[in-house]
Amino acid sequence: MSSQTIAVIGGLDADLIMIASRIPDCGESVLANEYLEALGGKGANSAIATYRTCHKKPLRGSDVCDNMSSNGRVIPNTEELTNDDSAEDQIRVKMIGAVGDDRYGDKFIVELKKNGIDTSSIVTVPNTRSSICFVMVEHLTRENRCLFTLGATAAWKREDFANAEQLGGGTRPALVVAQMEIDRDVVETMVETAGKAGIDFCLNAAPATPIGKQFYRHLTHLLVNESEAAIMTGRDRDEVNEGTWSTIAREFLDHGVKNVVITLGAKGAFYANATGSGRCPAFDVAVEDTTGAGDTFTGAYASDYLRQKASGTWDIRSAVCRANKAAAITIQSVGAQNGIPWADEIENFNAPTSP
Repeated sequence: MSSQTIAVIGGLDADLIMIASRIPDCGESVLANEYLEALGGKGANSAIATYRTCHKKPLRGSDVCDNMSSNGRVIPNTEELTNDDSAEDQIRVKMIGAVGDDRYGDKFIVELKKNGIDTSSIVTVPNTRSSICFVMVEHLTRENRCLFTLGATAAWKREDFANAEQLGGGTRPALVVAQMEIDRDVVETMVETAGKAGIDFCLNAAPATPIGKQFYRHLTHLLVNESEAAIMTGRDRDEVNEGTWSTIAREFLDHGVKNVVITLGAKGAFYANATGSGRCPAFDVAVEDTTGAGDTFTGAYASDYLRQKASGTWDIRSAVCRANKAAAITIQSVGAQNGIPWADEIENFNAPTSP
């Protein structure tokens, strides 16, 4: 396929992770077993997942590239990167985000470049902190709760995404992937701009904030978990269950969304579009940390969509099942980005499915 760009627009967060025997109750203090710092953010995580899930893991070294060409093209470091990807066949991934002028800002750019991401559209906001996310992980269940600040991510305005080229950081992207870490009005502007320009748009509506129903017709893909599906449709959380997955997906489709995926954690993911619907099961693996699982799913789904589209096909079930595999690999490591798999790791993954 010819080289195409996926633009990922979203947050870059420094994750401060506490692992404890249990999550504290209101007014309670609990001694943590472990403290970790890692780079994260739904935007950064999804960008790395998008790139890795459509490229084989480098056989030597850790750096995917040394630099970028003048047009933002990834220039492989041939001494470090020795796999079968050719320059003509690569899906390029560009991160569009904002960091503060603090100790985390430069770290993001360095780490994203190591993972093959074009960072030329990451802006540094002066006199501003990068976004911070506090992550509490329960040791036994490995479930987490997150509390974050927008920091520099709040710098984006509607006028920053008023035309198609702005969506791709100066070039027209083949696909835009975005989350709801950016202000809702700004996300709605992105969605409308992409729709009017005929650019595919994948919205991972997390953290969930309802958008105007008139914008759904511009969405090629809508990805939500069960809690987000409840918020986006005005339901109580307990109203989203096996008996209502199909109804909720149909509501989104009726509003104009082309493809809907509801991720279900240990139950897998439900999908629906004009050709049909169904559930892809999850995989039975030892869970270390669920942080970043949804972002990995998003990146794997997005990259597979673009790969399929380039070949003239689209099988949503295949993309969802592959994304489930990627997420299953991710949750076996602590930290949002540590365990994000490469394409060959997904292909070689072999684990039984859950009921």
